[in-house]
This record gives sequence, structure tokens and C-alpha cells, in this order.
Amino acid sequence: MTDLREPDTQQSPRRLDAGSIGTLLRHRVEQQVVVLRAEESRVRAEAASGIHKMRIAVRRLRSALATYRPVLIPDSTDALRDELRWLGGELSPARDAQVLRERFDALLAEQPAELVMGPVANRIHTEMAARYQAGRRRGLEALDSERYAALLRALDAFVQTPPYAEAAALPATEELPRLLDRDLRRLRRRADAAAAAVEAGAATRDPALHETRKAAKRVRYAAESAVPVFGKRAKKLARRAEQVQEVLGEHQDTVVARTTLRELGAKAYLEHENGFTFGRLHALEEARAERLVEGYPEALRRLPRKPVGRWITA
Repeated sequence: MTDLREPDTQQSPRRLDAGSIGTLLRHRVEQQVVVLRAEESRVRAEAASGIHKMRIAVRRLRSALATYRPVLIPDSTDALRDELRWLGGELSPARDAQVLRERFDALLAEQPAELVMGPVANRIHTEMAARYQAGRRRGLEALDSERYAALLRALDAFVQTPPYAEAAALPATEELPRLLDRDLRRLRRRADAAAAAVEAGAATRDPALHETRKAAKRVRYAAESAVPVFGKRAKKLARRAEQVQEVLGEHQDTVVARTTLRELGAKAYLEHENGFTFGRLHALEEARAERLVEGYPEALRRLPRKPVGRWITA
């Protein structure tokens, strides 16, 4: 477990202008901490979308701390980002099981009855239910842990006394476009690496596309945080980044689905069931992945090419 900064009740938060980049970051983190706590209650009550929404709050917090890192004291939030990554990882298995079951149910429903051989649906439901329950137990154990309690205290400490650097006092209208440009350049570097892997047919293609997806997600969340400053143009940037994220997210889902289908097919074979349908579903997922790889550059091209400072104020 990483050591996290505890709240300093004797220290007052540094006063910044309402329009400063530091104030914008503080409000963003405070907002997402509220969401995190609310969704924790829903996770404990086993609300259907609780885990999903809690993970999104975790991701938005991590993204904010990454995007706004230049306005914070160097390395001051590294431990906090690590602990948020840990929490997201503890919540992932239950959500992944939910997504896979929904995906497989929809895919199976599209198949002609004569091509569904053996107790395919029953095996899918049994396996995904077991994974979900195991994942839920793991998630609840994390939420009941002292490690999670320390994470919440560290988030409260950040909101109370953010570790601002000098740049935090700069106007958000001036500094935010530079931060967005930084994230966009990062996305394009990842996309270039993925394109090279796709062109070469390299084994690193799928991981490279996944990294591009994560970079697109950071741009999206950064643009969302800019909406109070730049309004509709920031919303437009967020939507365009989200389109890239969604296409590549669907691609990543095919990667996970194919691995799982192979496992299910192998189990079916070992238990003397017909594995044909699992192979068929695997092939359909593989074909879907290829279509997504071919189509995603179109979404990428819709992102602004010129500096964000000029694009977002146009």
C-alpha cells in the first residue's frame, strides 16, 4: 500500500482567483469525490449501475490529476493516482462480468437456432454469474478496507489543501488550452504507434489500440472539465474524443470477449459438450474487431488539428 497524505487541519487552502486553473481543478476533484461517495452507497446496495458509475468517477479523478499535473507540486499526487488505479482494479472484475454477459446474450440472440449447439446460454450465465459474485465480493472487501478509507481521507485532503504549484494561479482561459494540447499530443503519439502496429500486423496491435483508447479517454475527461470555461466548444471536443474512445472501447471488448469465449469453449469441450457455437461467436467477434480497426481512424480525424487555444475559441 502506498503512503497517502493525510488532511492537515491546521493549514488553510491557498487562495486563488475564481478563474484560475487551480480553482478549476479543485472544483473538478471535489465534484467527482461527491460522485464517488454516492456511488459507493449504490454499490453496497447492489444497484445495477453502481459499480460502473463508481469506476467512472475513479477514472475522472485519475484523469484530472494527470491532466492538471503541471499545476501541482511535482510528484505530489503520484501516490493518490496509484491508489485510485488500485480501487479501479478492485471494482473491475464484477463490472467486466456484467458487460460480458450482456454482450454474449445479445450475440447469442442473433444466431440461428440450428447454430446454437449445446447448453451455450446456460454455460455463459453460470460462468458470468460466478465471476460477478467473486468480483463483487472483491470489490466490497476493498470498500471495507483501511486502504480505501485512507484513499478517501487523501482525496478530502486534496480538496482541502491542494498541493498547488506556482502555475495554479494562472488564468484557466490561458493555461487550460495548453493542458488540452498536451493531452491531444499524447493521444496522437499513441495513435501513431497503434497505426504502425496495425500496418505491420504486429502482435502489439491490440495493446497499442488499447493505449490509444485510454489516451482518448483522458482527452474526453479533460475537455469535460473545461466546459465551465469554454462551454459548447469544450463539449464538442469531449464528444469527438468520446467517439474515438467508444470505437476503441468496443474493440477492446472484442479482445476480452474472444479470450473468454476461448476459455468457455475449452471448458465445454472438456465436459463433453459441443464447442461449435463458442467458436462461431469467437469468429464473429474477430470479424467485428477488424471492422473497428478499419473504421476508427475516421473518428480520430475529427479531432482538432490546430492548437486547442485557437480551435476552442473559434
